[in-house]
Amino acid sequence: MINYSDATLEATIEVKDLFENPDKKFELKLLAGEKGLSREIRDPHIQKLGLVLAGEFHYLDPYRIQILGKKEITYLQSLKEEIQKVILEKTVERSPSCLIISRGMTSPKTLIDACNRHDIPLLSSPLKTSQLIDHLNQFLKDRMAPTTTVHGVLLDVFGVGVLILGKSGIGKSECALDLIIRGHRLVSDDVIKIIQTEPTTLFGTSFNLIQNLMEIRGLGIINIRDLFGVEAIRKRKKIDLVIELVDWLSIEKPERLGLDQKMLKILNVDMPFIRIPVTPGRNLTTIIEVAARNHILRASGTYTPKELEEQLLKQMKEENNG
Repeated sequence: MINYSDATLEATIEVKDLFENPDKKFELKLLAGEKGLSREIRDPHIQKLGLVLAGEFHYLDPYRIQILGKKEITYLQSLKEEIQKVILEKTVERSPSCLIISRGMTSPKTLIDACNRHDIPLLSSPLKTSQLIDHLNQFLKDRMAPTTTVHGVLLDVFGVGVLILGKSGIGKSECALDLIIRGHRLVSDDVIKIIQTEPTTLFGTSFNLIQNLMEIRGLGIINIRDLFGVEAIRKRKKIDLVIELVDWLSIEKPERLGLDQKMLKILNVDMPFIRIPVTPGRNLTTIIEVAARNHILRASGTYTPKELEEQLLKQMKEENNG
């Protein structure tokens, strides 16, 4: 079995990665501290500077993004300039990764001067504080989460994120193409980037270079979006079920009842796992659709093999007692 537990952990990012984010969702402007754009962000949690500006400097975590909202800026502006200088000097001396002002509010000159002296990036965003924090949390969660890459195909089948694995040439892409023709959606073919966003949650996505593309032997590279439209693709999907296509002859004892749910560890998450034997003439597309429907049933508490086992045991007990 291939080991999918190894992870690449992006434990830190630089402030310039945030500032140069191609999505532009933060709409950031640089106000001061340009020389500090290479500073590292090591903690994905966001911190507001309220308590720090009130004199509780020990609360400042230097490896977090620090937010100044309307209350913080209004409080600063209410102070005399000399007091502002003292508070801000003690704040930037703790070397925070960066400061971001929300709502596009005007920064006090004392803050700009302090950040320039200590090369602390000071940024501004027109977003409301809550919106800005939500966007930053999602960005940092994705960028700093454990990741790995897997060779296979990821699809959305009846709302179930199905990751199809198997050796080269087993028919993964052909099976996926048949599923797309039936109305299901492609996330990624060939190489899937998997991100562990929560302790028990994996999301899969495609690399930009191969997004929407599939390789079909005999046809070459095809573009699913151009062929079938935007409804045939998804950029990202939670992984719910892993299916491995295997040669029939390589399995000594194929699964007959399905009493025990097998698991496959990807990163640090145990995922429901099924092996499907491949033989000529076997309708893999239908089997995968049924596997996805069956996963939905199991998630809702309906487990057919267990129910059958319980009924058999009950019948045997009644016969013995009779």
